[in-house]
Amino acid sequence: MVKAGGSAARSGLDGLLSGYLKKKRLQQVLPFIPAGARVLDVGCDDAALLEHLPAGARYVGLDSRAVTIELDRQKFRRDNVEFVHADLAGFSWAGPLFDVAVLAAVLEHLDDLGQALTRLRSMVVDNGRLVATTPAPLSHNILRAGAAFRLFARDSLAEHKKYFRRSDFSGLPGWELETYRRFEFGLNQLLVLRKLSGQGTGP
Repeated sequence: MVKAGGSAARSGLDGLLSGYLKKKRLQQVLPFIPAGARVLDVGCDDAALLEHLPAGARYVGLDSRAVTIELDRQKFRRDNVEFVHADLAGFSWAGPLFDVAVLAAVLEHLDDLGQALTRLRSMVVDNGRLVATTPAPLSHNILRAGAAFRLFARDSLAEHKKYFRRSDFSGLPGWELETYRRFEFGLNQLLVLRKLSGQGTGP
């Protein structure tokens, strides 16, 4: 069973359904992470993903909030686990390339999707995966209405910069859209991009 993490206890800003939504996102993401994978968790928040990874996985959690990273470091003192305080644009990685990069409820907060995918290409092995969830466009009004009643996190919703469609993930340079589906009654989207080999890794 997947249990949601404790980000609400940290910030006090999450909506009443935020934990439930996080649990649903994790259920979608986890089947695409194989045992022993090197995993980059972009926007890791309370590192809820880490608690459910398959055996032998190696994990790097990335978040732009210093207090979040410090709390994660205190909670998870394990081998093969590392936390980095940085945003994706400022993150550099000199270690082994990742097999899977996870961006759960992150894409909608990015300033430039293309730039982010270019950076991630330099960190992911050939034929590695980018696994992401992001709200569907039709969810916008529902999220706004729910946030007004504290069902959803108002601070997070205010930071949404774009709502993506399936077509936004087709034909991306260096990536192939391998899996796409809607969940949560069509309000959310799961996408899995495979890094194409032999096309360079530099930004």
